[in-house]
Amino acid sequence: MTEPHLVDGADDNAGDGDAPAADPRGWLLPRTMGVSDLGPLAAPISEHNGQAVAVRPLMDHPGWLAKLYRPDQHPEDAHRLDLLISAPGTLPEADRAVLYAGTCWPAARIHEAGNPAVGCVIPMAPEQYRAELRRGEFSDRRFVEIDWLAKSDESIRGVGLPSPGFAGRLAACRRLTELAAILERLGLVYSDWSFSNAFWSPDQRSVYLIDVDGCQPKKMPDLHQPNWADPLTPPGTDADEYTDRYRLGLLVAKCMTGQRDARAFHTVAASLWQNQPAVSEVLLDMLLATDRERRPSAAQLSQALSGGPYLRTVPRPTRTALPALPRQPPVPQPPAEARKPVQKPESAPSKAPETGPQAGWILVLVIAVILLFVIASNH
Repeated sequence: MTEPHLVDGADDNAGDGDAPAADPRGWLLPRTMGVSDLGPLAAPISEHNGQAVAVRPLMDHPGWLAKLYRPDQHPEDAHRLDLLISAPGTLPEADRAVLYAGTCWPAARIHEAGNPAVGCVIPMAPEQYRAELRRGEFSDRRFVEIDWLAKSDESIRGVGLPSPGFAGRLAACRRLTELAAILERLGLVYSDWSFSNAFWSPDQRSVYLIDVDGCQPKKMPDLHQPNWADPLTPPGTDADEYTDRYRLGLLVAKCMTGQRDARAFHTVAASLWQNQPAVSEVLLDMLLATDRERRPSAAQLSQALSGGPYLRTVPRPTRTALPALPRQPPVPQPPAEARKPVQKPESAPSKAPETGPQAGWILVLVIAVILLFVIASNH
């Protein structure tokens, strides 16, 4: 079976506003909508975030959002959005269900006179991705970012979430890589693999990918993301499928190990998953290959996380050395005065016994006894 691949002309009706999208998410809507077709919009739940000026709920359609773009979008964005909206129709039914359940995939393009890409209609993340987070005496119900999986079980329990354990981390990463593999099969670059662009449900052990309406075919500008820079994608060049593979591997390594820095690399290399050594091998090839085009695919990582083998499609890549571990902060030392050894008090010099009145009378008595003895001897 030929794998689906999103290309121009994949759906001749992609921009046909009269053709409703085959979308199982509860609202049969046309693939293009005028701003006036949206009905009243509620107050923004997000503003000036990335390419969007605002994300506003549709009051007549609970569970749906209008993501409104900045006015300086590229002229081709309308066509790109139409391709994304039609893309699920090219997938097998099972993959289409996974994509809809695990992402806020755009359902319709919003337009107005003079602007064909005002924004898009997207579903709101399901309620299962919200949880009550405790911080001291306060608590806040909010979406749980996948950021939390890159922390220890103890830290996760500390905010009132159930600790995932190895099984929970594995299940979440399986779903994450399953979504990545579908995007890769569609020929789409996501680039934005990071802590802030996916939600995590500890109870359902699942993840939900957001900002997928920014996906582009084959390549896209590589926006700088602190701590997520691909060492083999030079600054100023585009992100592509190989950039995606590195960032996906980095995200999975951090979530699987609960480590946020170079310790994640070392933990993976230590092969803690003795029953699934393929996971370690795939991740190390993704993260340390010296040839970016030899990085394993998202599908290979997904297969390894599901207990399958790691079947390399290219010769084993040469790997770079593990990154240096971060230096441990120095142990706090007490002030200099406190570090001086405790000295024993010097012994007081011995003193001659004091001669008090009682000692004087004893001496007189002794002398008297001696004199009496001498007088008695002369008689």
